[in-house]
Amino acid sequence: MKNKITIGLAFMALLFVSVSCSEDYIIGGEVNETNQLDMNTFDLLKTMEETKNVAVLFEKAGMKDLVNGDVTIIAPNQWSINRYLRRKHNQMLRNNPSATAPTMDDISAEELQKMGMYVLPGKFWRETIPAEGINLVAHDGTEVRLTLDRTNVDPGAAWDGSGVPGSGYQYSNFMQQVPYMVKVHFKRGQKWEMTPDERNRLTGYYDNPECDHVYRMYVSDILTKNGVVHVLYSGDYTYTDHYYYHSLFFFGLRTDDKL
Repeated sequence: MKNKITIGLAFMALLFVSVSCSEDYIIGGEVNETNQLDMNTFDLLKTMEETKNVAVLFEKAGMKDLVNGDVTIIAPNQWSINRYLRRKHNQMLRNNPSATAPTMDDISAEELQKMGMYVLPGKFWRETIPAEGINLVAHDGTEVRLTLDRTNVDPGAAWDGSGVPGSGYQYSNFMQQVPYMVKVHFKRGQKWEMTPDERNRLTGYYDNPECDHVYRMYVSDILTKNGVVHVLYSGDYTYTDHYYYHSLFFFGLRTDDKL
């Protein structure tokens, strides 16, 4: 079936993977010849289980029309919201053991304006992101860099990789063409930290407010009627210490994941 999104675990499929030698694409585990959905960006976000509450936050922030413009959305996900709420609650509990857990309704109007960091001007996906990457300014003024990375470029990406990028048993080594992932780099301080080593040298690493945050996507390259959607890498409660699991607005510290 064409032009259809399958909600749930099917989204773990890499949406940008070409099928055979044709111009077909995989969207939600199904072949889509155009790589484009017959719905606008806001409706897509509202439809997906992973991002339906993100759509609610965009609407509460007064950004529905913005989202449905000629833009690229680097969408947080439900786990990003969960991590934000958990961190905020744990901060509250340290001062008041009886503190009630906050909800999305408790996010202030001022803080909701930070949703603009996830909205980039123009349509950027696998076929329009330059090989050298591109620097953009998000709606709230955050500087953001988009790049494409081969899926097996990380050292030790497989259990027997011996620290050699691309080595070991991983699915991409058994494909005729290695797919690429969209990566987003959020600049948070006065300068870019372009490598993991630069970020590692900062005191507190990802907890340092000057430390850039870099994420791969959980879902990439969904073309809607008006724009492009990528969804940030996801996590769950079990892996709260994993650096790649985004907390909405970069809120809190790793120590806030647990009391």
